[in-house]
Order: sequence, then C-alpha cells, then structure tokens
Amino acid sequence: MKRFSRLLPALLGLSLFVGCSAQTLPVALRGANAPVQLNRMSAAGNAKTMPQAMIMDNFSQWVKAQQPPKADFAFASSEVPDGVPVEGQAVDRLPTAPGPKAFTYLTYEALDNNLFGDLNRILDTLELVGSNPQMNLLAQTDSFGPGNTARYFISPDKKFDNNAPIIASPYVKLAEENSGDPRTLTQAVNWAFGAYPARFNWLNLSTHGMGFAGINYDDNPEASMNIMGFAQSVRQGLNGKKLDVVSFDACLMATAEVGSELQDISNIMVGSEDSTYYWGYGYAQTMAKIAQNPAAMNPDQIVRSMVLDVHSKGTSNMTLTISAIDLRKMKELEPELDRFARSLRKALTTQKAAVIRAMQQTREFHMGENIPFRDLNRILSLTKTLVKDAEVTASADRINHILFRRGLIMLARQNRLEKGEGRGLSIYLPTDGQVAKSYQQTRLARSTQWDEFLLDLNAAIAASAPAGAPAAPAR
Repeated sequence: MKRFSRLLPALLGLSLFVGCSAQTLPVALRGANAPVQLNRMSAAGNAKTMPQAMIMDNFSQWVKAQQPPKADFAFASSEVPDGVPVEGQAVDRLPTAPGPKAFTYLTYEALDNNLFGDLNRILDTLELVGSNPQMNLLAQTDSFGPGNTARYFISPDKKFDNNAPIIASPYVKLAEENSGDPRTLTQAVNWAFGAYPARFNWLNLSTHGMGFAGINYDDNPEASMNIMGFAQSVRQGLNGKKLDVVSFDACLMATAEVGSELQDISNIMVGSEDSTYYWGYGYAQTMAKIAQNPAAMNPDQIVRSMVLDVHSKGTSNMTLTISAIDLRKMKELEPELDRFARSLRKALTTQKAAVIRAMQQTREFHMGENIPFRDLNRILSLTKTLVKDAEVTASADRINHILFRRGLIMLARQNRLEKGEGRGLSIYLPTDGQVAKSYQQTRLARSTQWDEFLLDLNAAIAASAPAGAPAAPAR
C-alpha cells in the first residue's frame, strides 16, 4: 500500500512528512496531479487500532479506514470534482499491432483511491519512450471517481513535466470498471496480450498492496483482491500463456507468498519488501534501454536494469527496497521452507525461548503500520545464531543457497534505512500471538508447514505472555 500525505492549505513550498522523510511540495500544481509523493502503504500508526491478523484478513476495509476525507485530496481547486477526467487523445479504436512484436508491456493502474495523483505522471513518463515497431506500451487506468476507466496505446511524446503532466497518447474510454474486481483485471490482461502479441510479455501493477492480503484497492465501489484471486484472474486472462515479468509498483509485494502464488503465471517478479513510492523516472530509464533493441534484451536483463534504474538516485522516487525474484526457482524453495518449518516446530519443544527470540528480533517491513512481513535471509541468520540445532542450521543453509547461489533472488537493492534487512525476499511472520485466518488459503501455506509453525510459535508466545495479556487464538 502507499502512504497517503495530506496537501497543506497554503500549497506553497511547504514541507510535509511522507513515510520517514520530509518532502517539499512544488508551487506548480495542476488539478488532481499535484506532485505529492504518496507511499503505497497507508497512514503510519493507524494499524495499531486493529489487530495484525484482522488487518491481513480485511485489506479493503483497512485501506478505506486510512483514507482522509475528500476535502484533503490534492486538488488545486477548493472544490473536489465528482471524478478525475481522462486525459489524452480520445479515439474510437486504438492502433493495431500487425504481427507479433518483440515486447508488450501493460501497466494496470488501479488508482481509484488516494493514489490517483500518480496516474498522469506515470503515463507521461512512459511517453518519453512510447511504443515503436518492436514494442507495445499499453495501459489500463482507473482514477478517482466514476466514469474514467480507459485503455491507452502509449505513443512517444518528449514533452515531460512531473509537476504538470500532459498526456498525448490515444485512449478509448471504457464503461466504469472496478479495478479491484478480478474480472476487470482478467479482461485487461486478455486485451493487452491477446490484441498485442509479443515474444516477451510484462505486466505491471501500480496501486496499493499488502503481500498475500491484498492488491488493487478500488475506493468506489470498495473492492480489492487477495493474491489468490489476483493470480487466478491473471491466469484466466492469459489463456494458457505465461508472463515473462510481473512487477508491483506497490508496497510489501516481494514476499515468498506472492512468489509462490505466481510461479505458474510468470517467470520473474519485481517488487519491494517494504513500503514504496511510485517508481518515477525509473520507468523511462528502463524502457529507453529496451527500446534501443527490444528483441535483443531478454527478461533477465530487463529486470536487473529495472532494479538498478528504480533504485538509482534522481529518479523521483523514494523506494526503500526493490528486488527481482526468479519465480522459476520457487519449486526449489518450497520443499526447503517446509523442512525449515518442521525443524523449527521441533525446536520449539526444546528451545522455545531461543526460537521466539530469533523470530521477534527480525524487523517488520512497513513504515509503522505493524504489518508483519520480515526478510527471509535475516530470519535464517538470526535462527542460526540463536537456535542451537543442527537440523535447523542445515535447513537454513540450504534455503540461503537457493536464494543466493541458485539465484532465486536475482538482484536486490535497499536504502540504508533498512539496516541490512532488505536482502530481496520477505515472508509473513507475526509474533503478537495472532495469525491471519486467510493465510492458510495461500499456496505457500498449503505446500509447506510454515503456517503450522506460525500457529505453534504464536501459541507459545501467547502462553509465555504475562497474566492478563491476550490469549492465543483458536487453532
């Protein structure tokens, strides 16, 4: 999810806090596109009013609860319109793409929420490159309010203004769609990769995210999809095809649960372990490299470039972590993670305090929201240090071998604020005595005993809590 920051009344060079950093609002504003960096998480600290497990099971309700009143949205006018208009060149039919090209990219902009101000900046950035005879750049967009769902064929336009983006690309307007409805995503995927066939296919999501718990939050009507529904909708839209890349310009999506769910629909995943902001000029940098010779740049090269471009300084983003994950290696990780979970369950019976300490000392990824995703490598390292068990140590070593020697984590970058805990892949690890009920529906939980370990761990934590503390949840 992205953190929402309110536009201060004066709108003149004011400093506001977004995430952990102070940003400055430029003077130039253009309607709904005020250049405010919004974190794809939500307001810091508000999650403390709701138990962690309930947050994970009620993604849509929780995101809605974090959104400020309409009057606080970043409009230059004192009046908030009913909906943000579609910008660009309205056409009856989008350009066709005769014959398969080398590369098709679809960005699904699920921004009918407090992130709508990013939409035109992203499109304007992609127009710096635009489609060409070898590559299709496409977008399906949904902005704040009704009546503004559209599909774009991104055309080249070298005019760019991050403060006041102007869209030049042709679009066709659709009947109002709910971007949080899996059927809408299925139709968009089917359109893009069916009407614009290519050798390499890349799906990008720009929206709120929270790992397995939710993606693509739509404010009106209120809806989102968990990672299981997301995977199924994409699978149906692909009609037997497989993506080369799926990327998440959204928070908390570089998780083992997401990777496990998507392994049969995409070869590679790009995302962030932590909260993130929209990927700024990094979009254009990567697309410009691809555009030089789309047929020659394979997906492995593309995602490595994306990680470096998004993380580089001067790309108008504040991404704390970003990584490329080889989903083709997930089938190697799952059985080893199962062995690790089994060995930890055994260790809980003899070294309970050490196991609990190892799990609790890993830092949660978020910016104050108490959302318990934690870096897998850090979990392995602390476990090896604190839990004296040969089976646990051997299993941890095998998982690290898959992550780094076998290359499941292809490339990862982190901000120094992460203090070494953003090695590329996180996993759900609550330590407050509660486990989300929906977690057991994930593919990772069904194929490993990680969920059983979480239940055992949190029961042990609850049993060790002082008198009067909340009891462990029913199992």
